[in-house]
Amino acid sequence: MNKLITFLIISNFWLSNLFAQAQNDIIEVLKTKDFVEFENLYFNLTKQKTNLRSRLISIRDLTHNYQEGILIFETSKPIKSNTENSSLYTYKLNIITTKTEIIFYELSDRKHKKVNNNWEPYFEIIDNFKNEAAYNNFKTDFKSIFLTEINDDELFTFDFVYGESCGIGGLDPKGRIKINKLIDKKDKSEILKWLKSTITEKQIYAIDALYQLKNCGIELTEEELKIVEFVSNKNGSIETCSGCSFYGRGIKEVAEQFEF
Repeated sequence: MNKLITFLIISNFWLSNLFAQAQNDIIEVLKTKDFVEFENLYFNLTKQKTNLRSRLISIRDLTHNYQEGILIFETSKPIKSNTENSSLYTYKLNIITTKTEIIFYELSDRKHKKVNNNWEPYFEIIDNFKNEAAYNNFKTDFKSIFLTEINDDELFTFDFVYGESCGIGGLDPKGRIKINKLIDKKDKSEILKWLKSTITEKQIYAIDALYQLKNCGIELTEEELKIVEFVSNKNGSIETCSGCSFYGRGIKEVAEQFEF
């Protein structure tokens, strides 16, 4: 029994140090602003056979030159007072980058706060960076494509799902419900706002809707078609659902069904 307790204490200490080291490594690489080095670190972390788990939700195009990414990494550590149970530690990294240079990042630690007698999760920023000049170039790049200002609040949205008849109940996601109402009203101007959104899933819903309007005889301008073409050829993936399946699919793969 004493040997088992000693083993658990040593294991807990080792795992804690391992996760702390991984966290420190991530912060140190982020401070270099070198995206290639960060990618290499991420892939090395995913290969490690440890209790550290990481999940890259998406690295996808925002403009010609800039991408956004979301990385979730977490670990479970035994509770000292009760080694049969574990606590889950979760960190989230939001990142904007070129092919080689990180221009923005925000590293957050998941915490909980009490709201109306319920413990609600939230993320607390523990490290961040923003290259103001490069970020302004990013905003200019976005406006040159979509002819509108970027909505910063829509960046790093990963709970907006593209699909229909999802889950056990076969319910449509909120995005599908809203876009269907716009299609029914043939509200092209509002659909175009979705096309120019910072959320790629909303953009794909817009392309889906515009394709349906086109089949009803509502044509797009050359300017609008250029935006559709850009979104359809973005690199990266979107969150999708179909039936009980929820998974990431390539943007190009989803968009290719809509031929204008």
